[in-house]
Amino acid sequence: MKITGTTPVSRILSEYPDSFEVFLRNGFPYPDGPAMIREIGEDTMLQTVLRVREMNLELFLYDLENAILKAEQERRYVLEDFNPWDHLDFYGNTICPLKFTFKDALEELERDHARKTGTARKCYVEAGKNSNDTCDELWSDPDPERFPAILFTKEFNQYLGRDFRERMADKGYFTTDFYRDIEINPQFANAGLMDPLGQYGVYAVMADVLLVDRNKLGDLPVPRTRKDLLDPRYRDRIVLFGKDRTEISNATFLYIYKEFGMDGIRSLARNVKHALHGAQMSRMAGSANTEGGAVYLVSWFFAKTCVKPNVEIVWPEDGCMTLPMYLLVRKDRLEAVRDIVDYIVGDEFAAACSRAYTPAANAAGGEILPPGAKLAWLGWDYIRSHDLEAVAGACKDVFFAEWERTHREGRMFL
Repeated sequence: MKITGTTPVSRILSEYPDSFEVFLRNGFPYPDGPAMIREIGEDTMLQTVLRVREMNLELFLYDLENAILKAEQERRYVLEDFNPWDHLDFYGNTICPLKFTFKDALEELERDHARKTGTARKCYVEAGKNSNDTCDELWSDPDPERFPAILFTKEFNQYLGRDFRERMADKGYFTTDFYRDIEINPQFANAGLMDPLGQYGVYAVMADVLLVDRNKLGDLPVPRTRKDLLDPRYRDRIVLFGKDRTEISNATFLYIYKEFGMDGIRSLARNVKHALHGAQMSRMAGSANTEGGAVYLVSWFFAKTCVKPNVEIVWPEDGCMTLPMYLLVRKDRLEAVRDIVDYIVGDEFAAACSRAYTPAANAAGGEILPPGAKLAWLGWDYIRSHDLEAVAGACKDVFFAEWERTHREGRMFL
C-alpha cells in the first residue's frame, strides 16, 4: 500500500500494526493503535492529525515508511511451526548447504505475495532431516485436499514408495507442467532422471562420488566401478554415509541390489568399515586417524570440502549414484504457488545448486561435472515396478546381519 497524506490512519494501523510506534514516539497520547482509531475515527486522514499537531507531513511519511520497511524485513512469513491438519501451501526441506539459501528466498517470495495479495500462505521448511511422522500418516490418506500444494523433498523416501504412489501419485493429482519452457541439463536427460509420467519434478540430484585416501589404500588399485567396491581386496576399507541404522543412506543399497542382488549386499557389508556423516568423512579422509577408511562413498559437496594431500575424488566409470531432490506439485494448486515452483526450477536456484556441487535439472545451472563424468540413475521403470521401502528394508537387514557376523569386534557408527 502506498501511504500518502490522504490515507486514513485506521488503514495504516490496520495493515501495519508496528507503525503505531512512529505515532507513539512523535507524541500521540494513545496506549495502542485500536485506542487511537477509536478516538480519532475510522475515516480521519493522516494529514489531518498531523496538521492539528503542526507536524511536517513529508518527514513523518519518511519516518513511517522506514519503520514499515524495517518491520517488513524483520517479519518472518515462513511458519516456525504448524498444525499437521493445516492445509499447507508448502512443506519440505532440502540439503543442508542449500537450506538457508532456499529459506531466505522463500521468505522473500512470501513477503512479496502478502504485499501483492493481502493474504498469507502457509509455508513450512523442516528444521531437521526427517519428515514429521504425523504428516506422513496424515498425507498417506488418499484425500488430496490434505496434501500440501507443494511437497519439497529428497532421497529415496516414502513418497517414492509403492504405497504412496498407489494412493496419491498414480491418481493424477500431481503435475510437472512447469518444466515445459525449461531447457533440461543434458546429463539429466541422458541418465533418464526426468519422470516420463510427469508426477515427480526432479530439480537436482545429490551425486555420490568416491573419496579415495591413497595413503590408506596402499598398493591396491583405485576402485572405478560399483562392482569394484564388492571386491574382497577392499575388505574393511570402505566407509558409507550414515549416522545410525535408520539414517544410513538407502541409495547405496538400492543401486547395489539392483545390479548385484543380495549377494552384492553381503559383499558390500564385508568391505565396509564404518558409516559416518559426510562432514566426518571429509575430516577423516587423509588423516592419520586409524578409524579412517580408504574409500568413502560421499556426496560431491562433502568430498569437495576435503582438501588434503593424497586424497582424490573419483567419479565411477559407470556413473555416480544419484539421490533425487524433487517436488510434488498438486495440479489443482499449481497456479496458487506458481511463484514458488518457478523459483525452485528456475535459473537462480539452479545456480545455487551448482555452487553447492549439486547438479541441477535446469541447464542454466551450468555444466559442472568434470569431463567424462556421468550420472547413474536407478530408473523410473525400476522405481515403479518395486516397493523401494520394502527393498531397502530387506537390504538393510541382510547388510547389517552380514556386517555383524564379519565384524564381531567392530563398531559401525562412530
